[in-house]
Amino acid sequence: MLSTETIPNRCMFVLPKKGRGCRMLTREGQKYCGEHAIFQEHNEDRIPCPNDPKHTVNRRVIRQHLMRCNSRVIEEQWIVKDMNAMVGETKFTAKLDRRADEQEIACVLEKLQSCYCLAHDKLLADQAHYEEIDGHLEKNPDLSESKRKHLVQLSSIIGHLLRVGLLRNDSSTCTIELGAGKAQLTYWLTKRAPLSKFLLIDRSGARNKFDNKALQENPSLNIKRLRCSIEHLNLAELEMLKDVSSCAVCKHFCGSATDAGIRCLSNGIRSGVVLDGFVLVPCCHHKSRYSEYSGREFLAQWNMDSESDFAALRHIATWAVCGFSKVQGNRETHTQDQFADQCDGDVVAEDSGSIHTEHQLDIGTTADQGHGSDDAELTPWSPMWKEEMGRRAKVLLEMGRAQHLASLGFTTQVIEYVPRSVSPENLLILGFKPRSLS
Repeated sequence: MLSTETIPNRCMFVLPKKGRGCRMLTREGQKYCGEHAIFQEHNEDRIPCPNDPKHTVNRRVIRQHLMRCNSRVIEEQWIVKDMNAMVGETKFTAKLDRRADEQEIACVLEKLQSCYCLAHDKLLADQAHYEEIDGHLEKNPDLSESKRKHLVQLSSIIGHLLRVGLLRNDSSTCTIELGAGKAQLTYWLTKRAPLSKFLLIDRSGARNKFDNKALQENPSLNIKRLRCSIEHLNLAELEMLKDVSSCAVCKHFCGSATDAGIRCLSNGIRSGVVLDGFVLVPCCHHKSRYSEYSGREFLAQWNMDSESDFAALRHIATWAVCGFSKVQGNRETHTQDQFADQCDGDVVAEDSGSIHTEHQLDIGTTADQGHGSDDAELTPWSPMWKEEMGRRAKVLLEMGRAQHLASLGFTTQVIEYVPRSVSPENLLILGFKPRSLS
């Protein structure tokens, strides 16, 4: 991939997400830097790292690299390779098991419209609040829109934790943040529960971590960060979780990582970990795989029990975040850039730019009257109709996960925790035991 502007001794690779050229220097006569030398013509020296194909390594030093690679699976008692995965670690397996064809999409749309009428009564709309963050927003009116939206989401997440009694300021409790990233969620949790323990799990490192900021402000905090992909984590072997009650949180856990996280929690419970509840905020349904999805029994109740049905449902879910109602025109490709800053994973819709018509996919022409949308908005194949169908697909996928979690003994709720104007990925799965409310 070559940039249009040639700068002497600069790598000519264009970074896809940033839309600019790589700024690394190259050797004399070379087009690419060492990291992107794999794209060099007749390259034989540079290969993708076996631990993580997102970076490359020189073939001659592969053995030494694997011993110190940041993506290696380290040998610890609490790491059991792929114990929470059905197929394997999500970053190594294909994003999609298959793509749905038009007839499969039409068939699932009919099922979706039928079952949603019965399932949507279980969906709650409840934006909770956490006064510490709300006060911070009031005192800092100059914060950028993206930062404000991020904090509004954190405020609601913490508000729901408090509502059901899952966040307690007690040294006998531990909050586990899955896919912690920079751990801004944990940072705000420590403000309310400084005596509690905090365990951060993330598969990669992060700069400017908020757990460091929290410790600078309060050195007495008990925060531990573990570098481990969720697919390999055995909670039962973590010393920090011995003799404590715990709750789990995550914000925008991408695709099948959410299902691996759910299996991580259920495996921990079966092995004696005391889990009082959880608040899980999934995202990126287009990255979910049927083989990993934890809500298959729920979908089977609605006669969506095959890989092809799931592929179609996953495809429809992308319509909720593609901005169809904001950008008009046939076969125009829309991306999820408006909320990419809220998501740690890749935000690439599954072929969401293709716009079908009711003539291509015969699903009827009567507008659905549900959820207060007017007739014009819900004309089949209009932008608003497609976004609504995408939202319903997302709701159904989370209902499936919630039902699976309920089978572990939790009371579960699927909640729209912020308006869609704040984030299109606005669904939250809340789970708690009855005693959490006491």
